[in-house]
Amino acid sequence: MRKPLPKVMWWLGYGGLIPFFVLTVILLLGISLPGLESARLGWWLATYAAVVLSFIGAVHWGVALGMQDRLAENELAKLLLFSVLPTVVAWFSLLLPIHYTLYVLAALIVLAYIADSILLFSKLTGDYGRMRLHLTIIVTLLLVAAGVAVS
Repeated sequence: MRKPLPKVMWWLGYGGLIPFFVLTVILLLGISLPGLESARLGWWLATYAAVVLSFIGAVHWGVALGMQDRLAENELAKLLLFSVLPTVVAWFSLLLPIHYTLYVLAALIVLAYIADSILLFSKLTGDYGRMRLHLTIIVTLLLVAAGVAVS
């Protein structure tokens, strides 16, 4: 039986939701923050989501490095491909108008979860997949809500 995720991973994983919540609520309520009146908070949120997608992809890279002597060449290639794909597509999405960017990033979060469930979760503790499911649902809903707010 695999060890459960350390508590710090749960704290960091769910703590990573704070910027998503704060920025989405600000966008939904149309709040102007003192000193940040001209800030484009939708872009702050989109950039944060793109960084998170890069992190999600990096997990594939780490697993590929850690298991390279035990993985078949094609399995290793898939992990490495999916380690960079979310980052590249997220980066390109930043070239779109902000509401489209937020929707594309929401879709990428879901697609990354699907790819991870196919390629990654069986290699890691079951708790990671459960945590990712929770985070995926919450982040996707927040990004879609933010997309509606900035439309």
